[in-house]
Amino acid sequence: SAPPIHQRLSTKKEKASNNTINPSSTTTNSNNKNKSSNATTTTSSTGLPLPRRSNAPSTNASSKTYLLFLATCIFVTMTGNFLHHRIADPHNIHKHAMRQFEMNHLGGAAKEAHEEKRAKNKGALPVVADKAHEWQEQPLHDLAGLNCADHSGPSKDVAAEMVYWRDIPSDATFKSPIGNDGRRKYLTFEPDGGGFNNARMSMETIVVMSHAMGRTLVLPPSQGVYLLRKDRDKQRVHFSFEDFYHMEQIGYEHDGLDIVSMEDFLKMEAMTGNLRNKTSGVVQFPPNNRTDWNGMDVKELKEYLRDVTLTPLDWKPEACLAAFPSDDGPEHFEELNSMMVEVKKNFTKWDKLVDKPVPVDASSVDRLREAVSGNPNRKLCIYDQEMQAAPVVHFMCYHKLRVRMLTHFYAFLFFEDWQQDLWGKRFVRDHLRYSDEIQCAAARVVAAVRERARARDPKSNPKGEFDSFHIRRGDFQYKNTRLEADQIYENTKDAIPDKTTVFVATDHQGKPFFKPLADHYNLVYLNDFKKELEGVNSNYFGMIDQLVASRGRVFFGCMHSTFSGFIFRIRGYHAQKDKSDGWEQGTLHNSFYYTGKKERDMYQRYIPVHPPIYSSEFPTSWRDID
Repeated sequence: SAPPIHQRLSTKKEKASNNTINPSSTTTNSNNKNKSSNATTTTSSTGLPLPRRSNAPSTNASSKTYLLFLATCIFVTMTGNFLHHRIADPHNIHKHAMRQFEMNHLGGAAKEAHEEKRAKNKGALPVVADKAHEWQEQPLHDLAGLNCADHSGPSKDVAAEMVYWRDIPSDATFKSPIGNDGRRKYLTFEPDGGGFNNARMSMETIVVMSHAMGRTLVLPPSQGVYLLRKDRDKQRVHFSFEDFYHMEQIGYEHDGLDIVSMEDFLKMEAMTGNLRNKTSGVVQFPPNNRTDWNGMDVKELKEYLRDVTLTPLDWKPEACLAAFPSDDGPEHFEELNSMMVEVKKNFTKWDKLVDKPVPVDASSVDRLREAVSGNPNRKLCIYDQEMQAAPVVHFMCYHKLRVRMLTHFYAFLFFEDWQQDLWGKRFVRDHLRYSDEIQCAAARVVAAVRERARARDPKSNPKGEFDSFHIRRGDFQYKNTRLEADQIYENTKDAIPDKTTVFVATDHQGKPFFKPLADHYNLVYLNDFKKELEGVNSNYFGMIDQLVASRGRVFFGCMHSTFSGFIFRIRGYHAQKDKSDGWEQGTLHNSFYYTGKKERDMYQRYIPVHPPIYSSEFPTSWRDID
């Protein structure tokens, strides 16, 4: 095998340095030639004067061109190094993230120093050469609220409506009891190949699992996402999770979670010979020694990672529950198996637990009984000693082997310690929320929808209340959800009065389809608010649709849609924060499915997790998690 690319490059640099011309010696020789040419007369051996030489310097044109080229190369190299270390060096960004974390959580000297520096700079004219450094001084994002000052508004008071998350400093210090042996281990994964919300669900599960295992999370490179390829000739269409969430700062906000990019992981571990083929034991480098796979076809990278990592094929959410004990050691994992045996002896089906939520601080056995109530054949996936010892654990997404992490984190992960269970649910609520850019764009649209609703009836609707739908048409495989608009109206008219302003989140492009609804309601769509969305990547519109629809007074979603499911969960977070009717039980009043009577009122009751798990959300994810 060829040596790693960085070794070959260093050899090339050594060879190049031996052949480099010394500019100072060249200048000296040139000066000596000039001195000789300045002699006034020169005589031949016969004593006759030779023709007078020109006083102009005799400089070789090619040497002069080479020196100019060399100087240009040196300047470009030095400028590039400066910009890299000053702007793009992740260590500088990481220091900034840590500084912001200290300010938000600790206050004191760190905050005072930052405020003093900003006060000194206030009113100063911007310096173009220092724009990047100036950007680094701005907060990456507000942990406790939503500040849209750097995202074209709206004001903080208006944006506050979107906030369902909290900043809990004590949560930032929690570490998993597992994986604290001092060795750095990694968890890599392949994003789900379905739509964005399938990928989101999978990512949430992987992140919480990475923390539970005490492993450094490796984010996949940016790549194309199904249905997020709009206007590829005008805007970016390759994305990583960092584009939708504040992933980098999440890692610095939490003592128990480290997050690195795939490129950094490959440089640190693969290119240094630390990854070996799990069959042959031979050191194996990435395909073509490539470390930067952003925007590339990642098929070869996936195959490489599967070759050099431990890849658990039996961790299938529909078949098992990933269980984590409250303490490390093999004996504690055996205790979990004993609990499962006890639960199976007295199995309780999920429908017997409807409207009977198990207290969040109940015994481990009682909580485990509810967790498996949807499937009597479910077993435990144990993070055994082999998995714990593996330097890298990799989770595939491979449909042919039915290996896919298409599940909710709270439905797949079980923690013996109830406090760790609630920590994971708060972590997802408080930190795995859409980025400020997306949240602020949604806040602008919500404000505009409210203004339109208020203008239609200022006396009866001073708050600008509106209702909302998510109507899925497109490529959806569940044909029973593809109702005509007149049927949707019949299923929903008792909850939404005529002439109400209704926001419609939809993947259907033809407005004539919605005429039966438009005959009764003032329908508005996301594309009615182009001014509020100016400059926003249109591939973010789906997330913005979700956030806007979540603020409706009454919401009707599409059964089996993970897009609708996340809207229900966001509404659940808001209900707990606002202590809305039914919040103690985790129920959501004014939240329904439009597709039929059987499932329409699902969120009016507390229902335990049961199949099909991925296509709906369940109250255990938001109920009493604080």
